[in-house]
Amino acid sequence: MNLSKKERIALEKKSGIRIPEKDVRLEGGINDHLRKAINHEHEVKPLKQIKKELGIKDADIATMFGYANANSFRTSKAKKKMQTGLELFYHMVTHKE
Repeated sequence: MNLSKKERIALEKKSGIRIPEKDVRLEGGINDHLRKAINHEHEVKPLKQIKKELGIKDADIATMFGYANANSFRTSKAKKKMQTGLELFYHMVTHKE
């Protein structure tokens, strides 16, 4: 939601932070940008393998991201994006140079 010009100026004065006139959006989403930034020398592990390695269950992921339970996570429209993000995050952390 964009602020009106008057609201934006008032908020800038109050916070001391410059606020863009329009929302800033990443084309393609954050996962695409992460994918470009990672070291491609190593394969990105699938989430199933990561969960097994770390002993994490869907219920744990559900709790981390505020879902009511594991089934809520499994049936979420955002599940694929979250899985990809977790895979890329794990890759970045384990292959940091």
